[in-house]
Amino acid sequence: MHFYYADVWDKGDYYPLNQDSFAIQTVLTGSGPFALAVVCDGIGSLTKGEYASGFVTAAMTTWFYEQALTILCGRKTFGCLKRSFYRALLDVHLKLCQEGELNNGAMGTTISLLILTAERYFVFHVGDCRSYKVGRKIVPLTKDQINEKGELLYAVGMGEMPHVIIKKGRYDRKDSFLLCSDGFGRCLTKQGITALCGKNTGKSDGKRKIMQEIVNRGRLKGERDNCTGILLKKL
Repeated sequence: MHFYYADVWDKGDYYPLNQDSFAIQTVLTGSGPFALAVVCDGIGSLTKGEYASGFVTAAMTTWFYEQALTILCGRKTFGCLKRSFYRALLDVHLKLCQEGELNNGAMGTTISLLILTAERYFVFHVGDCRSYKVGRKIVPLTKDQINEKGELLYAVGMGEMPHVIIKKGRYDRKDSFLLCSDGFGRCLTKQGITALCGKNTGKSDGKRKIMQEIVNRGRLKGERDNCTGILLKKL
């Protein structure tokens, strides 16, 4: 395995369902190693948030295997990858909109999606999930798409095609990547991120323990939301 990862998926005691969904995939091809991480947070104020987040997570995982890997292995331009992602996102967006109309209940989800190659990263983001690159500095790769009242401006499955925040760049082996729902994000502190991404915390099992401890401390401070996080790092 060329990447290691850790995750936390915590419903909490307040809500009856966990409306977050996530996926982690790693694959070795003839063109090198690739990894995918996705976090989707279903919108709790709408109907079937858990369905929306799960549907989009599954669809984007399929897109990764059926389209993104072909583009990346073929060394095509970033523009090709971006256009492919837009088409896939538009497809799931329209399907959720149509299903909401048929069932008289709108549904939607936010998403942060990360692809790693051996040297590069690509982030695609809608809503208020969060993505970070953590090395010598903690670098936010996304920005919450909310208004002054804290209300979401964009979501997959709601209204018109959402605005997608896209970031790309290079990374080195000292860098870790952290994706999370807004619930987990509110539990995070600088000290928590440093502890999670530090050198002396072991591999996956030790990282999972730290992620759960971050959630537990957040719960003690009053965080009620579902909390989901993914840590991904190249070996």
